[in-house]
Amino acid sequence: MKIKSVVAIVCIWMCGTLSLSAAKPSAAERQQAAATMKALAESRDYTVRIAQAFPLKGASVATPLAILRINGNEAYSTLPYWGGGYNTFGNSDGMRFTGTVSDYTVTVDKKNKVQVAFKATANTGRIYQFKMEIFYNGSTFISALCSSMDPMRYDGKIGPSDKTE
Repeated sequence: MKIKSVVAIVCIWMCGTLSLSAAKPSAAERQQAAATMKALAESRDYTVRIAQAFPLKGASVATPLAILRINGNEAYSTLPYWGGGYNTFGNSDGMRFTGTVSDYTVTVDKKNKVQVAFKATANTGRIYQFKMEIFYNGSTFISALCSSMDPMRYDGKIGPSDKTE
């Protein structure tokens, strides 16, 4: 009886190991996918759909309708914001804005993560700084900062812009 139990456990473990290794793409596939993500970031025509928002203090919140869209030198953000700040008079929009993009850079690190950094100047004159990490599967981490406001972090998925949005 004990031997049957051990054999069953080993079989379950082997099946789990095989399914995990089959699901993971090879290094060449990850490198090709990272190159695709780099090309998308360099095109400056994409949308990041946000799934979670993380304030400096407090718990994360699901944000399924929030986006950050880059279209050439234009940025459009519906990112939610909650947190502290100072000298925020007249800023009830938080991280929601339409503006122009400047200082846009795209690099790839040793682990094939695409790093994007840029500034966005809103129509109100506020300057937002964004840093994004884009993984080979499209998962994206965004750090957003605006002077006189607490920083925010967002997790989402990048993809080509849909002109009907």
